[in-house]
Amino acid sequence: MEDISTDTRYSLSLTTPVTRDADAVFPGENWFLYWKTSSSLWKTKLEEFSKSDKVLVPVNWSFHSDTGDSYDFAESKPETDLKKLFDIACEIGKELIFLMPLTPVPFLANGGVPHLLARSIALNKEGMAYGIIDNEENINKLYSFYDPRVFQAYSKFCHRFGQYISKSGISSDVYGYICGNLENDEFVSYLDDSSKVFEQAFSRFLKARALKESNEFAGINSIEEEVIVKREFTETITSLYLESLSEGVGANWEGVLKFAFLGGSLEDLLSRMSANDLNSKYSNDISKCLSKGVIPSSILLPFRKKKGVLGRQLSEVVEATYLNQKISEDDIYESEGVQFRTLNIFNLVRFEEGSKVWSELGLVESLNDEFYSCFSYLEKDSFHWKEGRNVLDQFFFVQGGELIESDFRTILKIFMNGGKVILDNSDLDAQLVRRLESFFLENNLEVEKVNFLTDVTYAQLGEGKLIVFNGEKLLSRGRGEKVNFWKKLIGTFEVQHISVEVSESVEVFWRTRSSSINELNYEEVRRLSIYNPTSYKKKVKFKFAKNFALLKIIDEYNCDLSTQPHEIQGELLPDGSFSIDFGVFS
Repeated sequence: MEDISTDTRYSLSLTTPVTRDADAVFPGENWFLYWKTSSSLWKTKLEEFSKSDKVLVPVNWSFHSDTGDSYDFAESKPETDLKKLFDIACEIGKELIFLMPLTPVPFLANGGVPHLLARSIALNKEGMAYGIIDNEENINKLYSFYDPRVFQAYSKFCHRFGQYISKSGISSDVYGYICGNLENDEFVSYLDDSSKVFEQAFSRFLKARALKESNEFAGINSIEEEVIVKREFTETITSLYLESLSEGVGANWEGVLKFAFLGGSLEDLLSRMSANDLNSKYSNDISKCLSKGVIPSSILLPFRKKKGVLGRQLSEVVEATYLNQKISEDDIYESEGVQFRTLNIFNLVRFEEGSKVWSELGLVESLNDEFYSCFSYLEKDSFHWKEGRNVLDQFFFVQGGELIESDFRTILKIFMNGGKVILDNSDLDAQLVRRLESFFLENNLEVEKVNFLTDVTYAQLGEGKLIVFNGEKLLSRGRGEKVNFWKKLIGTFEVQHISVEVSESVEVFWRTRSSSINELNYEEVRRLSIYNPTSYKKKVKFKFAKNFALLKIIDEYNCDLSTQPHEIQGELLPDGSFSIDFGVFS
């Protein structure tokens, strides 16, 4: 890929496609690209095209600094005046959220790196230069964030940016954002690099590591160890960028968000170049992103791809629901309102990013059969106890071999506060085994033991339930047996849910919200949304479950539904979708 062109950005076709101004400025999910239009038009654009009170504003580092050494915040170009943008937003009742990159950015030339610093092209695992097609059908190359000159200039910019927003009185939240895509159903950051500059930086890291351990011969002895050490190195570099940004912006700092850009993988590059990219693939990618706790973004896709059902899916599930949910994650007041949130019943805790253990144990396949879109992975930095957290209807699946003392305390707090914990005791530390046995004795808990495909121990404390099983024994079973184990186990909890039967490639999403003042008969309201992004008719069928009351059917597009006393069935035509609200009561 490196020899495609000497330019860092070039057109995919001989005829440059006509892009609407609105699409260039608002490419998707309420992202506002302020440098794409005149500052004199900012107010008009925000008033006309912004659907939400919250507007995501990615800071274009290279737009403010061509050299990476001097900075422009309204000194030369009016479009760099972020204070003016902030004042306009306040005037029209919008909330700006600034995003600063912690990785190369796929929708910017050079990945967002200033022109004079764009010297070392980042390479993917196949040793090819990243080629990312944006919504205007230009191809952007990404440049390595492992270049020391890039990091030094980034740190200076963060410091200058922080000074600017502080002196200007800009009170907007600032998030760092990690850009990536889905590869083999896993989120992969664009910080992942196999270039020469990465290998040089990694070599320096190994030398420093050996020096710290006082062992000049310390090295890597296996492929598995190399993968682990390179992951440690990548996390170290990420933390350096993160530290520069958080210290630079000070009180405005809010945290980190991960975005997976639809159409941004090598597979997508090839399919998009041959005009063979399918909306059904992007639709399914949205589901995968949500299960990984990553925000899907469509801003690389041209507007024509988002006119139909995919656009509705992005608007309803991503923009109106998941994006707001992630931004207000730590705001207990906002998160407990009557806005819809994704329905997440099952949390699959994994302490090693990309771990496939829950798939290998058959759990993921079982949940996809019965509870599609109702589970997600919980990474190590999110597995901790929050006071006031409601875990009564939540399940946490945890690998014992990866637990440390603080994680063990989190498990006990979830259990004592009414949550359901399913713990794999394979390789559980002997000291933690004794701690668990002591906990049972100290609280006079009755412990039941059964043997069903593996050893299972069950304990209950009020609403809380703790199940300990041996994953090593389960792993040796056949695929069907493993899936059946989880269906039997989860079935004992009598989870309130409606199982939906749909044809292949149809996407199902569940959302939930608190009941409003007019819905006090219900504990919550759940919305089922079903989308058909294919060009074929698809069938759908589900039976009403007890404790579920049909409230209304809404947003019907290209569908033919029939409602029976205890079930709904019908067909979704190509590009069809609909949503149903249910009241849930005890």
